[in-house]
Amino acid sequence: MAETVQSVTGPLLPEQLGVTLTHEHIFINMTRTTPQDGYLNVWSEAEAELGLFTAAGGSTLIDVTNGELSDYAAPVGWSQDPRDMQQNPRTGSRSVANVLATKAMAEATGVQVILGTGHYYDTYLDKRWFDRNATNTIADFLIADLLDEIPGTGVRAGIIGEVASDLSHITAVEERSFRAAARASRETGALVSTHAASFPTGLAQLEILREEGVDPARVVIGHADTVKSVDYSLELARRGAFVQFDCLMTCRIGGALVAHQIDRRLSYLRTLIEKGYQDRILLSQDVCQRSHMRALGGPGYTFLFEEFRALAASAGIDPDVLDLIHTANPRRAIFGR
Repeated sequence: MAETVQSVTGPLLPEQLGVTLTHEHIFINMTRTTPQDGYLNVWSEAEAELGLFTAAGGSTLIDVTNGELSDYAAPVGWSQDPRDMQQNPRTGSRSVANVLATKAMAEATGVQVILGTGHYYDTYLDKRWFDRNATNTIADFLIADLLDEIPGTGVRAGIIGEVASDLSHITAVEERSFRAAARASRETGALVSTHAASFPTGLAQLEILREEGVDPARVVIGHADTVKSVDYSLELARRGAFVQFDCLMTCRIGGALVAHQIDRRLSYLRTLIEKGYQDRILLSQDVCQRSHMRALGGPGYTFLFEEFRALAASAGIDPDVLDLIHTANPRRAIFGR
């Protein structure tokens, strides 16, 4: 495994990560499926939210905005060249503007930001691009993002993700995306972080990655908390993957806590801990819409460290365990040790 992981401002040693959120977004464009609300592109709003994160003790954020979600995902006027604002048409990489705006935000706020590279789910994918490029070619583009640079930015990605499927099955084009991600991970040792919302398809994702030679310990199955079965989370952990409860943005809406959303996640979290899987758990909020911002009544990047922490303690979850989940577990996931 690598001795360092690349952030937008340079390499980080394991001990430099600190308190880490493993599935978030700073600038993102989800308007294809979430018109208006799914567009984070206002500099002042992002800067204020990240300031709250650092004030709460946060150090590092993994921004898993992928190529498809980076289209025009930068502050208005960031570039006068529309090509810089769009996903790279040749490599499928994140847009130049998205990467450079994220780097500038990291420099302005002091937050250490690690970028992901990869592809989203079927609705967002350019099928003609996938048809034109062999799976190994797509893997090579991901490897280049990790080892050379995201084209035109001078910035390297640090992990692979979020790599996505979104239905009860994995489509053919999504499978090619996952196999390319696996080959890039096998070549570089980079962590693979996935999107598997609502349906228990993380098991199928994990199987594809395993078939391609990826150790499950190098895989984070995302959105596991949206699948309403703790047995699913337990099975992912048994197979050696990291189980990520990262949709805590559903726990605070319009300034109000949503009890049933919180209670279910606390129950799942407590069960995994009691079964001995506390070292396979990751937590995050997945801020990806304006309504998720703290200033607009959402959880922001701080919910885990404030209301959720207090409620977890009331539910019998040791605060020291939460601290390990926020520090040791991201370090173990990223570095493999």
